[in-house]
Amino acid sequence: MTTNTAVPALPTRPQARPSLRLALTPDGPRPRLDGAWWPHSRNLAAQLPDLIAELDRTWGRITRAAVHDTAWTQLRHSVPTGSHDIRVNWYDSAHDPHAITLFSYRIGEWELLVVPPETAPWRAKQLMTAAAHPGNQRTARALLTHGPAEPSPDTAPRDRIHIRTRHAHDPDPEPAAAAAAGR
Repeated sequence: MTTNTAVPALPTRPQARPSLRLALTPDGPRPRLDGAWWPHSRNLAAQLPDLIAELDRTWGRITRAAVHDTAWTQLRHSVPTGSHDIRVNWYDSAHDPHAITLFSYRIGEWELLVVPPETAPWRAKQLMTAAAHPGNQRTARALLTHGPAEPSPDTAPRDRIHIRTRHAHDPDPEPAAAAAAGR
């Protein structure tokens, strides 16, 4: 005689979402780029919601994004972000493939360098720091092609630039950034 004993299911942990990797230019004169974003994949529909959630808090409600169509997969004209849908326009030649342009009714237009997901961490940090530097005048394409330029001495020091990483369950990125910076 065999007895079937039910094996209790092991509790499953919710799959942790990867952290948001974002560096924004500090307040001051308007640079060429407003910062950098290093997504974890080229799936725009999966990556955009966390970026928009963060930028809605920083810049005001983001309403639209523009990207280069060959740089992304899962392109849709509308991406749900939790609180609202974002209209996404994609272009084949008019837009830098290494940038995302975001639009907000309150602030206007912002452009971020998009660091390719497969970039080595040391290189991604270098590119994000350069893109978020207030003295940067290089385009996203130029940064990825030629690398960062040396900052001029009259611009803000690099130690004012913080690369924010935030997990989906962590509402405030600043303590993690402050701890990483040794403050």
